[in-house]
Amino acid sequence: MAKTQQPFRGRIAVIGAGALGIFYGAKLFRAGFDVHFYVRTGYELVREEGYRIRSCDGDFQISPPTYDHPTKIGPCDLVLVGLKTFANKHLPRLLSPLCTQQTVVLTLQNGLGNEEAIASALVEIGIASDFNAAAQQVIGGTAFLCSNRVRPNEILHSAHGFVRIAEFLGPPQERTHAIAAMFCASGVDCQVRESVAAIRWEKLVWNIPFNGLGVAACHADTAAILGDSELRREAIALMSEVVAAARADKVTIAPNLPDDLIAKTMSMGAYKSSMQIDYEEKRPLEVEAILGEPVRRARRAGIAVPKMEMLYAIVRRMDELNRETSQDKTRV
Repeated sequence: MAKTQQPFRGRIAVIGAGALGIFYGAKLFRAGFDVHFYVRTGYELVREEGYRIRSCDGDFQISPPTYDHPTKIGPCDLVLVGLKTFANKHLPRLLSPLCTQQTVVLTLQNGLGNEEAIASALVEIGIASDFNAAAQQVIGGTAFLCSNRVRPNEILHSAHGFVRIAEFLGPPQERTHAIAAMFCASGVDCQVRESVAAIRWEKLVWNIPFNGLGVAACHADTAAILGDSELRREAIALMSEVVAAARADKVTIAPNLPDDLIAKTMSMGAYKSSMQIDYEEKRPLEVEAILGEPVRRARRAGIAVPKMEMLYAIVRRMDELNRETSQDKTRV
C-alpha cells in the first residue's frame, strides 16, 4: 500500500507511563495529538502538576488528561504500551476497556514475545476471535532512548529517542506509515520496517550486553562497561552471540550494527540501563523478555550462546534474590 505522509489521527491511550511511555506520550501530546495517560504511580501529583520533560532537545511541560483506571479512558483508536514486560500478565485487564476490533495496539516494550502476549490478551478478552485476527491489530516497535524517571511526574531525557515500527503480521500498511508520520510530526525520528523480528533482534544487540552486564557487573553503567577492557570485550562477544541467534531466527543483522551501537553508547556517558536502575531500586527485572527468551530461541535453533546463557543464569538469580530482599523489607 502506498506510503502516507498524513499523521495518524485518533484517540490514543498510554499504558505503562514510565520513562518511555511518558516521554513519547508527552511528545505526541505537545504536538497536538489526542493522548490520554493511565497513571498508576503518582496519580495525584501528575493530575495537579502535569508532566515535566527535562530533555537534551529542550525542556517542556504538559498537563494532559490523566486517569487512575483504564476504564475511565474508554475505547481508543491506538493504545501505546510501555509496560515493563514482567507486567504483561495484566494486559487483559488493562486492554479490555481500551480496545475494540478497530483498535491498533503498538508495543514499544523491550525483548521478545510482547506482540504474542498482546494478541493473546485480545483473544482472552473477546476483542478478537482467534490469535491470527488479534495479531492483525498489533504493531511492534523498538525505541532507542536514554531516559529515566527521576520523579513520578518528571523525565530526564539525556540522548537519542528514535523509534522503529513494523506490523506484527504482514507488510507495512497505510496505518503503519500514518503512525510513523505521527511520531515524526512530534519530533521523534520514526521509520517503518518490514520485519518486527528484525527490529527486536537489532535492539537486543544492545539490550542484552548493556542491560545484563549493568546488573551482573555490579552497578556497571555504560561508561563503566566500555571503560573496562574485560567488560568491553564481554559486551562485544555478547553482541556477536546475539547476531548469531538472530540469524538462526531468520533475521540478518547489518555487519556494522555492533560497532555503530558501541559508538552510540560511548556518546551516552555514564548511562544506567533500565534494568540496572530497576535492580538498584529493588524492582522486578525484565529478565525473561530481554535475556531468557532470546536464549530459549537460540537453543531451539541449535545455536550455541554460552555467554548469553551464563548472563541469563546470573541475572535471573540476582533478580530472584533481589525480589526476596525487597519482600523481606516490606514485611518488616
